[in-house]
Amino acid sequence: MKLLHYIIFINKINNVELYFIKNQNKPICANCKFYIQTNNKCSNFGEINIITNEHNYEEAIIVRKDDNKCGEDAIFFKQNYFKFITILYYDIVEYKDTITFLLNIFFVPIFLVYLMFYFIIH
Repeated sequence: MKLLHYIIFINKINNVELYFIKNQNKPICANCKFYIQTNNKCSNFGEINIITNEHNYEEAIIVRKDDNKCGEDAIFFKQNYFKFITILYYDIVEYKDTITFLLNIFFVPIFLVYLMFYFIIH
């Protein structure tokens, strides 16, 4: 009987601990389709430079703290069902110069060798 009492007491403690976790039922920015993971920004809020077409997005933490924007309750939250594609896209955008350089180093010589053999055979 004492063992059953301890099990019930442990369950009550576990249930009480859940109430100390703040914001546990609110949407998380990392799961939102507007969240840019590489620099913790929100693509839903910001501005575009009309001269250079550069996007200047606001920090996600600032957007979530401002009730006039997304707010603590994340009123503009949209679930990102393609998170793996979104992360890859922003990584490519951020490191596009490095990726272009690496592609030139590896694939241009291979393409030149292919062209050389093509013209030799034909």
